[in-house]
Amino acid sequence: MAKNQSLVTSWVKRAAGETERIEACFSGLAYAPHSHDTYTLALTTSGVQSFNYRGELRHSLPGEVVILHPDETHDGQAGTDSPFAYRAITINPVDVQNILQGVSLPFLQGGVSRDPRFIQIATRLLAEFDRPLEKLELQDLIFSFAISLQQTTSQSMQHTKANYQAIKRVREYIDDLMTIESCISLDMTLDELAAISHYSKWQVTRDFRSLYGTTPYRYITLKRLQKAKALIERGLPIVQVAINSGFADQSHLTRHFKSCFGTTPKVWARLHQRY
Repeated sequence: MAKNQSLVTSWVKRAAGETERIEACFSGLAYAPHSHDTYTLALTTSGVQSFNYRGELRHSLPGEVVILHPDETHDGQAGTDSPFAYRAITINPVDVQNILQGVSLPFLQGGVSRDPRFIQIATRLLAEFDRPLEKLELQDLIFSFAISLQQTTSQSMQHTKANYQAIKRVREYIDDLMTIESCISLDMTLDELAAISHYSKWQVTRDFRSLYGTTPYRYITLKRLQKAKALIERGLPIVQVAINSGFADQSHLTRHFKSCFGTTPKVWARLHQRY
């Protein structure tokens, strides 16, 4: 009964436009432990948003900002018996790296901030859900986010061993193939990427992760999952979603989806049925 009641009071709404922005409300447990390959910038709007992050239970109150680093495991839950709500945007590390140009991705300790700079950026990014963000508007705010994060953290230092231009070529090569192959039949190897970058394949993996927050394989998997999420929100059957987004079958999609988003495709579809 408690589980069913929780589903009734839980929902997710997607903002207008191509940029992934969501507004959500949850009672009890919201997300199982998971990690994704983007920054998450979230503004808590009501209740207490709690999550386990780097071995500690964190809490975000209304008006506070949550900033989660790529590939860091976390969950999500209500910090009290009342529901909590938030608005969030995912920010691609590629966009941050295009600004930082070879600096290791900044990491905010603790994951919760009251810094007026981040509150202002989050508010501007998340205030209007009924209209798409203009491209220049979004780029300007991502620039402010990247610079503010770099200035705030102490772990953002020049990564002198990474060849930014070489790894950028690898990432652009993957992006081009993903577009051509439509996420379906893409099957590349580290040897192939090493030849493009003129690195060893292990250097490619190490430096790709340092600059973009994830490995090449997980980068490809995330792109497939983003396509799957969009198809689910359009109401496509989960079996068809798996095929269309490049996964072997529904169970393969479900395993990766829950690992990345903290919930299953079926639950995600049900959360969107209200909208």
